[in-house]
Amino acid sequence: MLSEQDAKIEAHVRGLPDPEGARFFYERLVAEHPRAARLVAQDEGLLADALALAAWSPLLGTTLLQSPEYLPWLARERGTPAARVREVEELGESLARFALTHSTLDAQVLLARFRRRELLRIYLRDVRATSTIVETTEELSNLADAALQFALGRARQELENLYGAPQREDERGRMSAAEFTVVALGKLGSRELNYSSDIDLLFLYSDDGETTGKGERGQTTNREFFCRLAERVARAVGHQTGEGAAYRVDLRLRPHGRDGAPAVSVASALRYYREKAHRWELQALIRARASAGSSALFARFAEGVRESVYRRDETVERALSNVRLAKRKIDREHGPRGRGYNVKLGRGGIREIEFIAQALQLAYGGRDAWLQHAPHTLVSLGRLAERALLTERERTELSDAYSFLRTLEHRLQMEHGLQTHTVPDDSPRRTLVARRMHFEGAHALAEFDAALDAHTTRVRVAFERVFGDADADEDRDKDKHKDKGGGDATAVKDGDAATVVRGDAHAPSGSRASLLERDADRTGTAAAMSAATVFAARMLVEGEGASDAEAVAALLMREARASLNAQRALSLVTRVAASLEKSGASESLSEARLVELVRVCGASELIGGMLASDPALIASLAADAEVVRARDHRAQLRSAVDAERSFRAELAALRRAWARLIVEIGALDVAGRITSSESNQLQTSLAAASLNAALLVARRELARRHGRLASGPRLAVLGLGRLGSAGVDFGSDLDVVLVYDQRVPSPVAGMTREEAYARMSELVVTSLSNLTRDGHLYRVDLRLRPDGRNGAPAVGAESFTSYLRERAGVWEWLAYVKLRAVAGDLELGRAVEREARTVVHEAARDAGAEILRAETRRVRARLEQERGAVRGGRGARAARDIKFGPGGMLDVYFAARYLQLRDGVADEGEDRSTRATLARLRAARSLGEAEFRALDEGYTLLRALDHTMRLLAGRSTRLPTAEDHPTLRDLARAHGYTSPSALAADLDTHTRAVRAAYERITNEK
Repeated sequence: MLSEQDAKIEAHVRGLPDPEGARFFYERLVAEHPRAARLVAQDEGLLADALALAAWSPLLGTTLLQSPEYLPWLARERGTPAARVREVEELGESLARFALTHSTLDAQVLLARFRRRELLRIYLRDVRATSTIVETTEELSNLADAALQFALGRARQELENLYGAPQREDERGRMSAAEFTVVALGKLGSRELNYSSDIDLLFLYSDDGETTGKGERGQTTNREFFCRLAERVARAVGHQTGEGAAYRVDLRLRPHGRDGAPAVSVASALRYYREKAHRWELQALIRARASAGSSALFARFAEGVRESVYRRDETVERALSNVRLAKRKIDREHGPRGRGYNVKLGRGGIREIEFIAQALQLAYGGRDAWLQHAPHTLVSLGRLAERALLTERERTELSDAYSFLRTLEHRLQMEHGLQTHTVPDDSPRRTLVARRMHFEGAHALAEFDAALDAHTTRVRVAFERVFGDADADEDRDKDKHKDKGGGDATAVKDGDAATVVRGDAHAPSGSRASLLERDADRTGTAAAMSAATVFAARMLVEGEGASDAEAVAALLMREARASLNAQRALSLVTRVAASLEKSGASESLSEARLVELVRVCGASELIGGMLASDPALIASLAADAEVVRARDHRAQLRSAVDAERSFRAELAALRRAWARLIVEIGALDVAGRITSSESNQLQTSLAAASLNAALLVARRELARRHGRLASGPRLAVLGLGRLGSAGVDFGSDLDVVLVYDQRVPSPVAGMTREEAYARMSELVVTSLSNLTRDGHLYRVDLRLRPDGRNGAPAVGAESFTSYLRERAGVWEWLAYVKLRAVAGDLELGRAVEREARTVVHEAARDAGAEILRAETRRVRARLEQERGAVRGGRGARAARDIKFGPGGMLDVYFAARYLQLRDGVADEGEDRSTRATLARLRAARSLGEAEFRALDEGYTLLRALDHTMRLLAGRSTRLPTAEDHPTLRDLARAHGYTSPSALAADLDTHTRAVRAAYERITNEK
């Protein structure tokens, strides 16, 4: 006999589409979060909502299990009266409150978490049928707008702190603020966003000019400011973290596509759309709107581009032909590849409804302005019917089909959060989809299939009526619901699922362990099979033919489980597969290559993300360690640049070559075939080679712009920080000072040396730092140059040493003690380095130990306060910053550099790493044995964790607060700890010892 609680659960799950999934969710909640389970059990409405979310979306069920604090929030939301659709302003206020209570999170993680939390509320209304498809997609679009507005506000403030506000000058010479707008295209533009849609964006700014310069780094051009702003917004909203990204950001619809700048002026954009844009690019602007930033600026753009989109002289035949060609191109690129009907691209699918509406808008909109202001597909259909361009019956049938297919698309996507549009083939999973579409009873599947057939048939009839029967021949022999059009098959037969995932069809059931295995089956199989379908077509079995998709899926699941993080591995591998499919690349894959791919994706968000962006990089995973150790990075990059003849092409070639080399290093690092120290050495070599390549690109571009150079530039790059100490790591900035020879003439006729080298320096920074379609290489930091942001980007060699002798502060000596010539004219650079080292040590000796000690402690304390402050919620472990926090890497850096300056111990020779410096200080008797051991051992652990963190989740130096956080678990596993708590305990021991040693060293008088 069931207990009262069990009976209550059974009563709730009985009518759900997946009662087993709901029960399993509740079992896990009781086992893992008993306090949250008691809360749910006491609130009948919350219990019903939580079970419903788990039954309709395993993804959101997992969200509640990972973040049980969302349950009381969900309970409060149920009792809060609200409008049917929350507006952007209201969502923005909620996001601001969320940010205040999660102030230690990076913007990328913050936005991803906030979006996932809000999906709980939105999807609950969706599956309860208390909101229409129009209301659901509008609120999803408003949520994306709120995220973009938050990211824009934060990024703009950060950049204005650096460069001041961008300005524009009107025709009367008056200065005012330049404006910026984030233009939404595609589904976000028409407020029809899916749960898993990409967001297509275009960034526009009002005017060229310059910033006020009232910031840390001084003045820059508006173009550079707004390009950086666009990059920061895209990164905040779209960067993949260990918890995924808030959205996938697609910038390919901007002017010039992947070759275009991240942000363009309105004048440039209008010129492009007027003179160069393809018809399909103009078609995309039908759904454009301002998502964030200046709506007035967008209105100016929209008015300026209107006549290019809606041409008064457009003929119906030409408009229909252009749209039909765009449809055929999509069909060819996303043609038959997988099993199951594709509700977006399949015959009679959503894309055909959208193209019917857009084709008729383009055909008649030039002469009928009323048709121009209808970006939403359903609004367009209504207006077209009112103009008798569609029959009333067609409008009704297309609108009903749109609502049905979009709802179906949502059910498919919200199962596991994948960007899928494919209805599974196998009967059990297809039946579950039918039940989630509210078809019930014994005949649910048959009724669902009949409804799908009816809707898609009506869409196809209308499509052929509008466009003629030109497409009919190529579709005549296709069975609509066996259509493989663009499928990203996520199906796998239930009878084979356990075998594919576990390799054991006879695993025992009933225990909590087997329930957890079943959960892994449910969440992992779809991703593995989706990727396997793509990979299998490119894999050869003993050179005879394509591999079986289910065998490949089994391989993916097996290797994912053996990797550092199975969830990350499958997520990234699925993205790589999707990108590979889109690219149309036909190269074959070996099993060994695929195993390496899964291993890298499981261990590194950074490298896995690069592979997903460019699957051609998969070939770099096979590099031999000895070959990579022997690489001449400078020759490799120079060869890539030499073959090109334009600045843009050179940047693209440099980025592609660099990406291949960094992926080689990352793959070997992850596999343990090179040490972290070797990885740093190789990355330092690659950074120096990149600087040399950037100098080559800059020199060639100067010649293109100003004619043959009057003399060879003598410019040297001096490295500081990690570049100076040969410790460059994944995501490192390049801290540099650029110095030129003041004794030789200007390399550019008609320019002073200062002007010529300033131009060359700007081109070097642009070559390495600007974001292009192929990404960027490094953030180049010139802030440590003489006079900082107020100084010239390049300085004469003699002026540089004079500055060090006469005006540099103690904090600058602490940085310059690590100075090293790394690129450019090394003869000049090494001479400057030797002179600078002598000057810095003489100045430190003259200043005396007490001034050095006091200034070292002051600067260190300020950085700890500003960057290393930690916060933890009540009962939570405070976040630990392994670089800026107490006992972090900066304690080691400052202690070592203070001792170097106090005792005149210079860094010389090839090995200038921090550990080598500590050894020199011990040999010079500046550092006692106890302090040496504390700093050396502590630094070794801190750098190891920092290195792994960079691979795992980017450049963050702050460890997660929760001990069960996936990143903390991965760190512990990667470094051989039995648990995150064991890692935390060891880290506590070492950081306390480092801080104690730092205090003893810097308090000695």
